[in-house]
Amino acid sequence: MKLFKLRLTTLKSKLYAIVFASFVLRVVAFFALPNTASNLAPDEGTYASLTQWIGMSKPATDFPVYGEMLYLSGRALILPSAFFFRIGIDSLDAVRLTASIYGILTLIVATTLIHSLYNSLGRVRKGLDSLAVLMVIAMAFLPSPFVWSILGLRESATTFWVILAFMSYFKISQGDLEDKGTFLLTLIISIILLFSSRPQVGWVLVVTLIFCALFVSRVRLALVPVLLISMFIGYLGTTPKSELEVITYSVETVNGIIIDQQSAAGCLQDRQIFELDGQKIVCIQKIVIQRNPGTALVNEIQEIDYHRGANQVGAASVIETSQCPVNDATKIGKYFCLVYRAPYTTFAFLFRPILGPDVTSSSSLFAAAENIFWLAALLFVAVMFIRNRRLAFLRALAPSLLFFTIYCVAAGAYEGNMGTAFRHKSLILWVVILLLASTIVATQQRKAEREGISG
Repeated sequence: MKLFKLRLTTLKSKLYAIVFASFVLRVVAFFALPNTASNLAPDEGTYASLTQWIGMSKPATDFPVYGEMLYLSGRALILPSAFFFRIGIDSLDAVRLTASIYGILTLIVATTLIHSLYNSLGRVRKGLDSLAVLMVIAMAFLPSPFVWSILGLRESATTFWVILAFMSYFKISQGDLEDKGTFLLTLIISIILLFSSRPQVGWVLVVTLIFCALFVSRVRLALVPVLLISMFIGYLGTTPKSELEVITYSVETVNGIIIDQQSAAGCLQDRQIFELDGQKIVCIQKIVIQRNPGTALVNEIQEIDYHRGANQVGAASVIETSQCPVNDATKIGKYFCLVYRAPYTTFAFLFRPILGPDVTSSSSLFAAAENIFWLAALLFVAVMFIRNRRLAFLRALAPSLLFFTIYCVAAGAYEGNMGTAFRHKSLILWVVILLLASTIVATQQRKAEREGISG
């Protein structure tokens, strides 16, 4: 019996016991999930179909839903899933299994990072074991991020490569480190595969790390070429190689824009008009893929309004677009309106749906209840920061805080409905948890200083 007796005598053993408990729960959830795509994540049906398509060695260009673009921008999820499909696992189970593996790997990396930060606190860490345990529990079991990481979605892959990139950057910027080459290689791989998980997040990560390399961390200019090369490789990996430019179409009806690849299949040129099921369809050329990353990034920014409108179509929980005092048809006006709307769109991304008028279903009620945690957490951080005038391990946190800020502003401008926004918000949960911990540690430090002065 002693062989199976678990002794949790150290903080590290306690943290990894939580990781093991999360692993067990994921195994149970995997077998308990229905064998059809979840209503909470209908996209997993599309990813399962693409997994089967690639697993059968069919060309991605012939896939009927967004074709090669969907494959290239989700390859970090699809390729491992296709491998599981080839060894006999059902395509939906394969994509869920891949997502859950990413989820448990994310938790392992986050636990390692939390333990490293805890060890860096020195004498102040006394009495903070329970804080580290609570941080890992929140990472492991907060309901919605847990759900998104066991369903067949890109969220788990995206979160893993983001947090692995930040941990690698943190290790590299620590100064003299024997394994710096290993972490540098890990950083490069993380950026490349992040672009193959969700390219928009790849842009935000690279911009964040380049800024930090120039102005915040000790690595300075040395890391900038590495980041640029990784970005270029990652971006090219999501660009179809068959043509210099790839044009896809959306279709417009009298009721608005519909992003429907099957309807758009009849489009051959911009502004073409045809009828489908008795409805007048106008083809709109909207996406031009550029091989120049700089041009592509500018295009992404200029197309934010279009993507927000597309995300509003057919959504049960639309985030309304507020009026702008200037004409946003011009390029300058468009940028001004993005900045003007930023406070509202960022708030909506972080905290909506809220209890009250936003609750229209059981799922939105659940989301609104969880958003109380987000609102309370960030209010607590703001109040305690004003009171303490500091954050613990700020230098280590600076890159993730900048990423958090850029991501929230960009995602707020991009998202058009609360359901998708709520799901995409899970990517930054780990930053919120680190912020909470940093605030609590800063309070402990201030208390220790006061006691030292009074003693």
